[in-house]
Amino acid sequence: MDRQFNTLLKKTGFLAGALFLGWIAQAQAQAQSTTTLSDSTHQQYGYHHDWKGHRDGFRDAIHYTPEQRKQLMAIKKEYHQKSQDLFNQDNITLKEYKAGLVALQKEKKEKMAALLTPQQKDEVAARKSRMDENRKVMEAAHLERLKLRLNLTDDQVAKIKADNENLHNQVKAIHENDNLLPQQKREQMKALLAKRTDTYKSVLTPEQYSQFEKMHNGFRGRGNTI
Repeated sequence: MDRQFNTLLKKTGFLAGALFLGWIAQAQAQAQSTTTLSDSTHQQYGYHHDWKGHRDGFRDAIHYTPEQRKQLMAIKKEYHQKSQDLFNQDNITLKEYKAGLVALQKEKKEKMAALLTPQQKDEVAARKSRMDENRKVMEAAHLERLKLRLNLTDDQVAKIKADNENLHNQVKAIHENDNLLPQQKREQMKALLAKRTDTYKSVLTPEQYSQFEKMHNGFRGRGNTI
């Protein structure tokens, strides 16, 4: 009985930690009691749901047939049930619990990918390509705006551009890492953003960084980011 109670406490502590790591996916997470964990509380912390904004990876890019949608629902239902069954196992350690969740996520992703036709896979690839092109255009426009408003040198522009590309590659690697749980992805994303701030501080002069912060706060106040 003591072992089961200790295991539940470990799970509770791990899940409650997601309240403070919801930067990119669940900024609106609300505090919950850690004395009990219902199924709805378990889902809130990101283990029954994929990373918000990238849910199912390619769902928004595909026109599913009625039969495919039916199979998708069955796959998701199976995943939710297996996740809950895993959570209800009080005789496993926290490490085993996390490993089990990762395995279930991989299983669901593979089953969903297997539903796609060659044409649908091409649609996914084309959409990703368009998104990457749009990202580059937006980043170029943003960098040009910074250059004009902060009077950046060519060397500063080159360093910021390289850092942005490096950041994008790291974000992509985290997102595509199937060995990470949603909470772990959010935690690593948060760390990356902190490093990006350090980069700006090291590249910009104190006066430029002060102006940069004013720009940043102005955009945030309007619901945007720079």
